[in-house]
Amino acid sequence: MKIAKRFRWEGAHRLPWHDGPCRDLHGHSYEMFVEVEGELDDKGLLMDFKHLKRALMPLIDAWDHSTLVATNDTELLGVMKDTGWRHAVLPYDTTAENICIFVADYLITSSRDLLLERKVHTVRVRVSETETCYAEAVRTLG
Repeated sequence: MKIAKRFRWEGAHRLPWHDGPCRDLHGHSYEMFVEVEGELDDKGLLMDFKHLKRALMPLIDAWDHSTLVATNDTELLGVMKDTGWRHAVLPYDTTAENICIFVADYLITSSRDLLLERKVHTVRVRVSETETCYAEAVRTLG
């Protein structure tokens, strides 16, 4: 059985190594679906949606109307610190692909006990930066 919850946030980022317009600071209306897969309990429930929301809202609250900055983007980090602008630092480039991996790993790390208790074995995260594209990462609990 699979269940999924949708999350949305507005944010900015840049990819300083990109050879196109993504090199410059720009914004997206991000949409993310987080899906968990596992076994139903004896009442027919995999996991309460509120548990997914509770687990991931700290990220969404930190990222909404923020600039996502990679730890190695020292130029943009300097601007954020000098201006005091709202930002969140990620351990790698802020591609949709890396955001998927980050969220999946965060969920598994921060909610491991709950996921195992609910017999969840797979986490899938899909992130869209625009209406026409998305990236997706799949992680299994081991």
